[in-house]
This record gives sequence, C-alpha cells and structure tokens, in this order.
Amino acid sequence: MIVNNRILYLSRLKALACIGVIILHVFSSSGKFAVSQNQMTLLLSVKNCMSWAVPCFVMASGALLLDRKRTLTPKKLFGKYIFRMVITLVVFSLLFSVFDTFTTAKRSAGETVKDTLSDIFLGTGWPHMWYLYLMIAVYLMLPIYKIISTNAEPKDLKYLLAVYGIGLSVLPFIETITGKKLPFYICVFTIYPLYLFLGHVLHTGAIRLPKNASGLMFLISLGIVAMLTVYSCNAVSESPETAGKINALLTVYSFPVYIAAAVGAYGYFRKTKNKPVPVLDSIAAELDSCSFGIYLIHMAVLKFIYAVLNFNPFNNGGTIAVIGVCIVTLAVSYVITKLLKFVPYVKTII
Repeated sequence: MIVNNRILYLSRLKALACIGVIILHVFSSSGKFAVSQNQMTLLLSVKNCMSWAVPCFVMASGALLLDRKRTLTPKKLFGKYIFRMVITLVVFSLLFSVFDTFTTAKRSAGETVKDTLSDIFLGTGWPHMWYLYLMIAVYLMLPIYKIISTNAEPKDLKYLLAVYGIGLSVLPFIETITGKKLPFYICVFTIYPLYLFLGHVLHTGAIRLPKNASGLMFLISLGIVAMLTVYSCNAVSESPETAGKINALLTVYSFPVYIAAAVGAYGYFRKTKNKPVPVLDSIAAELDSCSFGIYLIHMAVLKFIYAVLNFNPFNNGGTIAVIGVCIVTLAVSYVITKLLKFVPYVKTII
C-alpha cells in the first residue's frame, strides 16, 4: 500500500533501520567509557546485533531504484541523484571539519580547509560518511543495474543473487575462517549490489518469504551474532587467533549471518499488513522522511555529547544512560533535520 507517496512497509522498515543505526553508533561509541569486560561485551553485542540496519537501507534503495516503472535519464541520474550525494559530501565534510576545529581539534582556518579537502577526496572524514561514497558508486552503476532488473526473468535474478552470495559472502567467509586466500572470485568489488538486488527481488515478489519464517530467521541471526560476540570477547586472552577471526566476520556486512538478518527483517516487513496504524505509521513516516538527515547529523550530536561534554554514561546510570543517549541523539537529530527542511536548497539534499 502507498500512503502519502510512501510504500507503507518500506516506510516502517526504514524508520526501524534509522533507529537501529542510532543504536549501533551510540553503543559503539560508548565503548571508550567501558571499564569492565562485561560492559564492553554488552556494548559490542548490541552494536553487532544492529548491523542489519544499513543493509536494509540499501535493500530499500534497491526496491525503489530498480523498479521497472521508474525511468532513469542521464539528466536525472547526474543532475539529481549523484549531484545530491556530491553536494552532501562536500557540505557536510566542511561542516564536520569546522565542528572539529571549534570543539576538539583547535586548528587554524588553513588546516581546516586542508583537512576538509582530505576528508572529501581521501575519505579521512567522520566514519559514517562512507555511506555517501557507497551511494555515489551505486548511482554510477544504476543504469547497468536497471538494464538487469528490467529485462531479467525471476530465474535470472535468482542466479545473480546466488553468484553474488557465493562470491561476495560465502567465499570471504571461508577465507576468514581458514586463514587461506582462495583463487576463486567474481568480478565485483563489494557486497552492496547483492543487497540492492535482494531488495528488488523481495519487493517484486520474485522471491517470496513467509512472514513468520522471516521473523524467525531474523531473531535466530541476532542470537547467533550475540553468541559469537560474547564468545569472541571471552576468547581474546585464551584464543586470540579465533577471537580475531570472529571479530573479522562481525565487522563486515558480507558476513552471511548479517545477510540472513537483513533478509529476515526485510521479509518480515514486506509481509506486514497494509492497513495503516495511525500513530505508529505517522511516526514511521516522519523518521522515514528525515532518515537521511538524521543519519548525517546524529554523529555530530553524539560527538557533542561524548567528546565535547565528555559525558560518561557509566558514571551516570550505566546501560540506562546509554539508552538515554540513544533517545536524545535520535530526538535532537530529528528536530535539527526537520528545521533544516525549512531552509531553501538545504531541504533538497536532506
């Protein structure tokens, strides 16, 4: 069902994924304050269990961008999609660099400009900006992807997913576990096209997943991730090599369990009822419409709390305080994004 130009299940999924990204970054950033192994284990477990969120955003993009009914002209590709990402990259790299200059870095104007250029062209800026480079890469390949999605039969798409899944997830998984480099590969650099096409095939129904099975797959995947995280944290001293291999798996989106979690989450929401739930869907629509801005801004809010105010959650309530930081970060990021949407030109990029 489409409500206010939004596909209901995608709006719900993207809203939850937006919250998941906030939780991921807050719990990850809180690690510097952890004073015990148990605290660190808890933080990493929650952080890793949120790693389905970014893949789901890419899958949602695949559902929308690869839609056969959507036309893609060079003007639209470069004048809208790519231009938006490039402008966002430049503007927010500058803003974040200035933020650092006036808060933590204390550097000159010339050094700020130099660092901004480095951030843009060398990717040395704030870690979450990697997503902009990903979207630029996706958009550049979009005309080719649309040729495939428009002309391929369901069996062809399933073949593509199988090759992507084996070449970009299973083989790297085997290499990490065995510590040996395999000679087999496919001519694709990154895992994200797999997520893009997964979103497309699930959205179009080329692959149909039962709702309950999807939900169960999602929960089981999170359970496996949590157990692996706990095991790796406890194995650091006794078996550092094993812990290192597990950590290597848990830090990449090509990990098969993360793929299963993302597919489970997407499949579950794909099968949710189309009947709107007034309050919840209003909130979901708001978070969905502001999700890109929230993604960009939330790290500045989080950095202000932890690096500028030097707020230590474990001196102010522990895990409850970390959850509070999640809520504050989400709320403040949403308010700032909502206000920026009233500014001419700015609203077109966030």
